[in-house]
Amino acid sequence: MKVLDTAVAALKHCYLCDHCLGRLFSNLLTGYSNKERGQTIRRFIAFLIDTGEQIEVLPENLYGIKFRNVKVEVSKPHECKVCKNFFESKIEELAKKALEKFEGIEFDTFLVGCVPKEDMVKAEEDLWSKVGIEFVEPIRSEINRELGKSIERLTGKTFNLENPEVTIVFDLEREAIRLQIKSLFVFGKYKKLKRGIPQSKWLCSRCKGKGCKYCQGIGKLYPTSVQEIVEKPLLDATGSKKSAFSASGREDIDARCLDWRPFVIELKKPLKRKLDLRKVEKQINRSSAVKVSSLRFVDKSTVRAIKSERLDKTYSAEVTFENKIDKKLLKQLKQLQQPILQQTPRRVLHRRADKVRKRMVKAISWQLVGQKKLLIKVKAESGLYIKELITGDEGRTQPNVCQLLNNKVKKINLDVIKIHTK
Repeated sequence: MKVLDTAVAALKHCYLCDHCLGRLFSNLLTGYSNKERGQTIRRFIAFLIDTGEQIEVLPENLYGIKFRNVKVEVSKPHECKVCKNFFESKIEELAKKALEKFEGIEFDTFLVGCVPKEDMVKAEEDLWSKVGIEFVEPIRSEINRELGKSIERLTGKTFNLENPEVTIVFDLEREAIRLQIKSLFVFGKYKKLKRGIPQSKWLCSRCKGKGCKYCQGIGKLYPTSVQEIVEKPLLDATGSKKSAFSASGREDIDARCLDWRPFVIELKKPLKRKLDLRKVEKQINRSSAVKVSSLRFVDKSTVRAIKSERLDKTYSAEVTFENKIDKKLLKQLKQLQQPILQQTPRRVLHRRADKVRKRMVKAISWQLVGQKKLLIKVKAESGLYIKELITGDEGRTQPNVCQLLNNKVKKINLDVIKIHTK
């Protein structure tokens, strides 16, 4: 009998608690705890011994069992070889310590992880080398499960393997407990109604946010951003300290975005998770620079979807030229309605690979609004740099407005007026 032979080999030279004995057969039967498996196997061996069978096990492994037909000298066991009596003496204590860590944190689901003591792992591997590993479960898995059961009972929260809001890591070697709090993700759409505001926080490149003379001590190159305006009420409501902002593309700092641009904001290590997003939306919309709509909770996969979206956009550019516009040349702007060859603009070379990209102008129209001023409307494929389409960027974008009109650009006021969402 493989089970009996394995059990006897395990109990022959050392004492094992019910948990550690049962864990050798964890992958047999279902609906039983390892402790119940261990008790069953131990009693079965005791039954056989009481019938007179000669089975050699360490007597400590039979402590507490009353024999009817044979006399067995049994002493009280001192310590389980593998877990060092961890399951009987430490589970409840550690679960209660975890409760102290939960104070002030709002969550419904949790997961447990652990770092077992090195001597536990070594003792278990030594035992496996003697009895085999066919039906075993590692001690780490049982510790996680038993701590999870205890925390469920004490808190009323739900143990969840797939989508935990909080993960509790018990480092038994260092006698430490760490919490990993799952981020909250909020989807929305924004409009940027004022120029001079970046989409994300723009830390000072010289001091990396610490504050210096260059940034006048604020650690940033711009006083605020779309991210900061959106994040403030959310950070206040959740108790988070940081956020990460992802959007479907971005407009230039000096451009407005007059249509709704999809975004997801990640709130890191939130203490509160149950928010009134309508209330938050109203708080954000007190800003005269940024407005938001459609706030709702999403999961992390939405961040990937947002970043991978390639949406066409329609722009309105008010362009002031250095010289008087030659009306006869305006019709040549129709030549732009074709694939544009655009080498990475000089202004973004510090963060983009220098290569030539082909992007499509899908529609273009214009209106003369002054002798030197033209209002241009362009529907473009995602990724086309509109300013460079107009200026030519010293020949790096071909063809371009400046070239076709034989006139240099003095100023551009650019707006995103339509984001063609799918």
